[in-house]
Amino acid sequence: MNELRKLFISFGFQGAAFGAIGVIISLFVVIGLGGNVASGSVASAFYALGNLFGSMMVGVILDKYQHFFEVVFVSAVTDAVVTILMTIVGNIYFYYIFALILGIFAAMMGPTITIYLNKKFDEDLYRKRINTMNLFNSVGVTVGTFIGGFWLSYFPFITQSAEKMRWIFIIASLLLGVSTILSAGYIKKEKVLKTFKSKRIFPNMHSLADHVAALPHNIFSPFNFKGFKVETGKYMLSIFMIFFGANMIFSIFSIYLNEILKISSGTIFMIYGFNNILTNTAYFLTNKITSKVKDSILVRTALWTRIFLFSSIAVSGYIMPFGVWITIVAFLIIGFTWPFFYIPTTVHVTNLALPTDRGRIIGLFNVVINFAVIVASFISGYMALEFGYVTAFTSGIIVLFLGERLIHKLNTAMPISNYRSKDGQMTKMMTKLKSIWPLKKNYDKIH
Repeated sequence: MNELRKLFISFGFQGAAFGAIGVIISLFVVIGLGGNVASGSVASAFYALGNLFGSMMVGVILDKYQHFFEVVFVSAVTDAVVTILMTIVGNIYFYYIFALILGIFAAMMGPTITIYLNKKFDEDLYRKRINTMNLFNSVGVTVGTFIGGFWLSYFPFITQSAEKMRWIFIIASLLLGVSTILSAGYIKKEKVLKTFKSKRIFPNMHSLADHVAALPHNIFSPFNFKGFKVETGKYMLSIFMIFFGANMIFSIFSIYLNEILKISSGTIFMIYGFNNILTNTAYFLTNKITSKVKDSILVRTALWTRIFLFSSIAVSGYIMPFGVWITIVAFLIIGFTWPFFYIPTTVHVTNLALPTDRGRIIGLFNVVINFAVIVASFISGYMALEFGYVTAFTSGIIVLFLGERLIHKLNTAMPISNYRSKDGQMTKMMTKLKSIWPLKKNYDKIH
C-alpha cells in the first residue's frame, strides 16, 4: 500500500481539480460566455466526448505497451495546461475544443490505475485497492468542490461571477500541477533517458508511424467481443441505459439549480461538496457492507433509490419553496448511493473478460459510460430548452428504470458474488478455460 500512496494521492489531486471545475464546465458557458442551457449541455457533451476518446485509446495503449505511470503523468500535465487555456478563452467554440481535449486526458488516469491494480493484485486485494483509489479521488473531488464554493461565495476582491469562475480554472491547474509532480516520481527517469539517447530511436520512429497508422483500428478494438463472456453485450447495454438516464439529469442539474431554483453559484458548489462527502462516507462503508450483502442486492437497492430520488427532483419545481429542500436532500442521498452501484459493477465488468483482455473490457466499460453521457448531454439540454426540465428529467428516469430491469435480470442469471475469489483460483481457472470461453455460457455457475 505504501508504494501506491503517492499514486493514489496524485489521483486525489486530479479529483480535486475536477471537483473545482466540474460544476462549472457547463455553467460557465451560461454565466461567462453568454450561452443557454442547450449550449451549456453541449460543453458537457464535448467534455464527455473527450472522455470517450480517452477511454477508447487508453485500454489499447496499456494492453500493448504497459507504460502505466507515463500515461498517468501525461494525463495530469496535459490537463494542467488546458485548464489554463480555458481561463483566457472568449469564444464558445474554442471552449468546446478545450473541453474535448480536457476530457480526453482526464479519462486516462482512472482507467490506467485500475488496469495497473488489476494486473498487480489478485481479486480480493484488487477490490480493496480499487475502493481505496476511488476513495482518494472522491475525497479530492469533495475538497475541490468546497474550494470552488468558498471562492465563489466568500472571495471579496472579485465581484463578477464570470471572473471568479476563470480563477477556479487557474486553481484547478495548480492542483493538476501537484498531481503531475507526484506521478512523475513513478517514472524511471534513467530508462526514459536511455531510450532517447539510444541510436535505436530512429528505427523506433518508424514503428511509431506504424502504430499511428493502425490507431483507427486499435481505438475501436474494444468493440471486438472476442475473449469476453457472451452476456457482455447485454450487460453493456444495461450500463448505457443506466448512465444515460442518470445523466439526462446530471448534465443540466447545475443549470437547473441556478436558473429554475435560483440558487447562487457558490451555494451550488456547497451542495455538490456535501454530495461528495456522503459519497466518501459510502466508500468507507463499501468493503464492510459488500462482505455481508450480495452485490446484486446492493446494485438493485442503489438504482431503485436513485429512481425514487430523481422522481422527487422532477416534481420539486411544482411545490416551491419546499421543492428546493427536496431537491437538495435528494441530491445528497444520490451521492451516497454511488459506490454501492459502481464498485460491484466495476468488479463484475472485469470478470466478464479473460485476464489477458481486461484492459479491453475496462476500455469498453468506460467507452459505454462516456457514450451514454455524450448522448444524454446533447439530448437533455435541447429537450430542457424546448420542452422544459421536467420532460428531460422524466425521460431520463424512464430509461434508468429500464436499465435497472435489464441489469437486475442479468445479475440474477449470473450473480456477481459468484466471481469472488478468496485464494486467486478464479483467475487461474479463467486462464485454463480460455479455449472454451465463448461457448461456456454457464461459467458463472462454477465455484
